[in-house]
Amino acid sequence: MTMKRVIVLGAGTVGKSVAELLLALGRGAYSVTLADRDAAALAQAETNLARLKTRVPHAVEFTVKQLDVANPAAVKAALTGQDYVICMLPFNFVAGIAEAANELGVHYFDVTEDVETTERVRKIEKEGRAKVALVPQCGLAPGYIAIAAYGVTKGFSELHSLTLRVGALPQFPTNALHYNITWSTAGVVNEYCEPCNVMLGGQMVKVPALEGLEGFSFEGIEYEAFYTSGGVGSLIDTLVGEGRTTEESNIAYKTIRYPGHRNLMKFLLEDLRLNVEHGKPDRNGRVFDRALAVDLLDHAVPRTLQDVVVVFISCIGMRDGKREQVNFRRAIHATDLFGRVWPAIELTTAAGVCAMVDLHRLGKLPKIGFIRQEECSLEVFNQTLFGLAYESPEKIVPAVVAK
Repeated sequence: MTMKRVIVLGAGTVGKSVAELLLALGRGAYSVTLADRDAAALAQAETNLARLKTRVPHAVEFTVKQLDVANPAAVKAALTGQDYVICMLPFNFVAGIAEAANELGVHYFDVTEDVETTERVRKIEKEGRAKVALVPQCGLAPGYIAIAAYGVTKGFSELHSLTLRVGALPQFPTNALHYNITWSTAGVVNEYCEPCNVMLGGQMVKVPALEGLEGFSFEGIEYEAFYTSGGVGSLIDTLVGEGRTTEESNIAYKTIRYPGHRNLMKFLLEDLRLNVEHGKPDRNGRVFDRALAVDLLDHAVPRTLQDVVVVFISCIGMRDGKREQVNFRRAIHATDLFGRVWPAIELTTAAGVCAMVDLHRLGKLPKIGFIRQEECSLEVFNQTLFGLAYESPEKIVPAVVAK
C-alpha cells in the first residue's frame, strides 16, 4: 500500500488531533505533515505523535513544519507534492488555501462553519476550474450533523420539520454562562453573529443568530437551543433539489447550550454591540468589536478537557402515507485514547474530516469537484474506523491495535 501524503494546516486545539487521529486510525495509509507558525503548538503535537508511535502496531510517519500561512509562496511550497490538504485554520484563510490546493492538484478538506468562505470554495467548481476534490465543512457541525440528518430523512416523501441540534458543552459548568471553551473562540463568536440560512414555511431565508430559542430535555438534562450560522451546510439545498420540501417545511440548525447561556451572549454581542466585525475606534482610541469579544472570552472563560458533545435531530413528515416523527441522538464524552484525554469536540471534529479523507482515498466519494457532506451516507461513514468516535469511542483503541 502506497502511503498518501497529507498536510494538516493548523496545529491548534483540533488540528493536532486531526493529524494524530488520521495516523492512528489510518493504520499506515498516511504520512502526515503538520504545519503551523506556532512553535509551542507544534511541540505539543509532536509529543502526542511521538507517544502514538509507541501505542499502535503500524507505521506512524510524520513531520512538523513551521509555516506562516499568510505567505502565499510558502503555502504553495508546503502543498507541493502532497495528495491531500486538511485546512484547520481560521475561516478567513480558507479560500486562499483552497485556490492554492486546486492549482497544485491537491485534494482539499476543511471544517469551517463560515458560509461566505465556503461559497468561495464552491465557486471554484461553479467556474469550471475544479481539478481536485473540494470538501469543505466536514467536521462535526457542519459535517457529521448533515450526514446524520440526511440519514434520518430516509423514507420521508415530504419533510414538514427538520431540526439539527449540536452542542459541545462542559460536563461540569460552574460559571454564569454555563460554558467552557472547548474549541475555537473566534469560531464560536462568528457563528453567534453571522446570519443563519434556514427554511421557514418552505422559503429559504436568513435569520439572525441567537434567535429561535427553544428548550428541551435530553437524558434527564435540560438544554436550550437557538439558531447559529453555518451548521446546516448544504443540506437544505440538497433536500430542495430532491423535491421533498413543501410550502410548510421548516428546516434549521441550532446550537445546544445549557439554559441561560443565550441571553447572556445576546447581551454581550448585541446589547453591548460587540457583534460588529470591524469596529471603529471611539474617542479614546478603543475598538469594541468581535475581536474584543473573542479576547474577553479567551481571557475569562477557562478551557476544559471534560466535555460532552450532544447531537439531537428531529424530523417530522410524511412516510408511507402517514405523518411520522423520527429522532436521532448521540452523546459523546471526553475519552482516554492513545495515552491522553481527547475532549469530545476534538475527537468528533477530527473524526468527521478524517473519515471524509479516508473515504475519498478508498474511492467512496466523487474523485473531483465540490462534495457535499450528505453525499456520504451515515452507513458508509460508520463503516470507517473514524465512525467509532460517534458510535463507540471505547472500541477505537482495540480496533486499531487488533492484529
